Amino acid sequence: MRRHDVPDSEYVVPAEAYPAVVDLLEPGDCLATLVAPRWLLTAAHCAADVPSAHAVNVGSERVGVEGVVCHPAYRGWDHDLALVRLEEPVAGVTAVPLYRDRDEVGQMVLFVGRGDHGTGEEGQVGAENDGLTREATNTVNGADDLWLEFIFYSPEDPEVTEREGISGDGDSGGPALVASPTGLYVAGVSSWQDSDDPDVGFYGVYEYYTRVSSYTGFFDETTGPEWDGKFRPCPAEDDGGCSAAPSPLPRHVPTFVLLALPFLLRRRRARRR
Repeated sequence: MRRHDVPDSEYVVPAEAYPAVVDLLEPGDCLATLVAPRWLLTAAHCAADVPSAHAVNVGSERVGVEGVVCHPAYRGWDHDLALVRLEEPVAGVTAVPLYRDRDEVGQMVLFVGRGDHGTGEEGQVGAENDGLTREATNTVNGADDLWLEFIFYSPEDPEVTEREGISGDGDSGGPALVASPTGLYVAGVSSWQDSDDPDVGFYGVYEYYTRVSSYTGFFDETTGPEWDGKFRPCPAEDDGGCSAAPSPLPRHVPTFVLLALPFLLRRRRARRR
């Protein structure tokens, strides 16, 4: 999803620009990122649907999927992260390393996706999919142990970025990339939007990516020599795609309101595919 005052052509890039960003299931339905020669990083709610005898295209190679290792604490919502092991190492595509620092708040990120596209005026209801690769920018608004938080700012907002954007349906599992002098790093994995703020894909919506820097231990243990070699499939979502829950990060409201949130109107979290 993009700014309505910036041409779509400013967001479209060749798929070859991001060979490590992979269609996990089928085009327009979940993404993953090559983070090691035999490992893809994605959202657990996407990995839950990886079929047996599956294969993916990584760059110019067609590679079989050996299995899925879901984060052990994932039960259908929080800890929305999984690693997908390929049958053989990928040659010719450079893996994207994980971002391990804890200074994400205030940093600009680059979203990469091939999901539904549209504008913040139309939201998800007016979106469509053409299979093209797009990149958009945003800024990390907040973080806790589980999530990085983003806001889809309108062109009139002073916080808006030049190519402001947010994920659409089909972008789940895709990366939020941060740049450093040594290259790009995966800082987040696309998970869900707060559909009451105001609604999916519209300006003002809050977006949540799984915070990768909180899960480097899971990554190192699984991809390193200490891995026990056992696959752990991800369970299906606990609520069919939506869950009643408050936004996980404070929104600069009085403490008594925060304490009362569990007993007041609760926000509805919309998980995209």
